[in-house]
Amino acid sequence: MNMTPRGLLIALSLLLAIVSAGLVAQRSAIITELDVLAEASASAVDATVDAGITLDVDRIRLALERARSASAKDAVAHLALELGDGRLSLERGEIVLRATAVRSAVPRGVHLVESIEPKQIRLSGGYALVPVAADDSTEAAAGTVRVPRADFEAMRPNLAVGMQAFFF
Repeated sequence: MNMTPRGLLIALSLLLAIVSAGLVAQRSAIITELDVLAEASASAVDATVDAGITLDVDRIRLALERARSASAKDAVAHLALELGDGRLSLERGEIVLRATAVRSAVPRGVHLVESIEPKQIRLSGGYALVPVAADDSTEAAAGTVRVPRADFEAMRPNLAVGMQAFFF
């Protein structure tokens, strides 16, 4: 079969067009696959972060439940701060000795009472409970729990250095 230069040029152009179309289709498929992989990666990262937060909350709740489940007679007193409700309580086992509404700017976690002073209760991690007037609605500074003065004064004598404070 004898092809003329013009026919050869047309055949070559047609072959190049087919190869180009295939490469464009393959590039499009790769871009789509990369988008799917990026979305899956982002979802996996979000799921990992959510799982970590859930694990932290579960660990704190478990520690709190252990403290609550001990018999009231043998139980060690502890502080419990429900961050979502803004409720601080002094508890011994399942018995709530004192509870009050507070304003706080602290993360969840388990802390120890480091010092008990007339104007503040220092916790591990640099956090502090501070007394305020009952009608003081000022937001808490970072790292503080603002406790109404009467509740602060009632709780303070019942606290001891080394006591646990659960923030959940």
